[in-house]
Amino acid sequence: MERKIIDRKSQGEFVSNFLRQIKFKRSDFKTINSLGGFTSLIDLGNFAVSFNNDGVGTKTIIAAETNKYNTIGIDCVAMNVNDAITVGAEPIAMLDYLSLKEMDNEIARQLGIGFNVGAQIANLNIVGGETAIVPDLVKNIDISATSLGLIQKDQIITGEKISDGDLIFALKSSGLHSNGFTTVRKIIKDNEIDYEDQFPGDSKRVADVLLEPTRIYVREVLDAMSIVPIKGMANITGGGIKNIARMKDMKYVIDNPFDVDNVFLRLMDMGNLSFSEMFEIFNMGMGYIVVIDPESKTDFLNIVRNRVPVKEVGHVENGSGITIPEYSVEMHGYY
Repeated sequence: MERKIIDRKSQGEFVSNFLRQIKFKRSDFKTINSLGGFTSLIDLGNFAVSFNNDGVGTKTIIAAETNKYNTIGIDCVAMNVNDAITVGAEPIAMLDYLSLKEMDNEIARQLGIGFNVGAQIANLNIVGGETAIVPDLVKNIDISATSLGLIQKDQIITGEKISDGDLIFALKSSGLHSNGFTTVRKIIKDNEIDYEDQFPGDSKRVADVLLEPTRIYVREVLDAMSIVPIKGMANITGGGIKNIARMKDMKYVIDNPFDVDNVFLRLMDMGNLSFSEMFEIFNMGMGYIVVIDPESKTDFLNIVRNRVPVKEVGHVENGSGITIPEYSVEMHGYY
């Protein structure tokens, strides 16, 4: 099949060309971190405010094609808050943006259900938003949101403390989460699979497997932060495992990953994709990465392991890049 991997280099150039034009800076309420990270921080004295903006992407097309909208609100919350917590910020509020072809009260009801569930899991308030009916712009629906969070400045996690010998833990994903769906939809179409069919190797329908909502890691991570000195975190979204490189330029050795779930293996087979391509598109079961020192291992596991599947998947070395020896995968940088 024709490959559907996002060209990260071209994407990086696009983002850089955009950001180079953003030159104005206020003299007060300054940004603490640079643009382009998992989250943005504004200085408020002893505290910093985190801002995130993200959406669900083309997963919404599957929701529209199956008329099942009640979980993509969870995805929208997750895509924002899982980024926010990478610096240790606690998400507290969210604004949503709904862009639709036409008004449909049943779609509104289902979307509201999902956003409410996501807000409850993440423990935040949805304080408002915008609804746009734009039939000339969208064929079905597009949703996104902006989240706001808080963190004490002396508790911000930057990744700079990551060092040789640190341990890499992965929190299990719930499935595909909300990335790679351009590739997924092409595989489904090319293999003439119906959304109502049973997913190969699974008892669930194809639609239910693909629309499984993104896992939200807020409570587990914030609780772990209160006990364990976390050195760095990465949300494994667009770009797959390459997101690990966004923490700090070190060598990340993933020598004990989760067993690859059925959904990824089946898509890999049907799409004739390599492991390198799969790890660059999908989370491959590793939804969220936490880096700690070896002395913190027991405390970290005691907090997390009974709440979400977790595994020590590797370690940090001096150097650069990401390696997954079991699958002969080598990656360098995010873009």
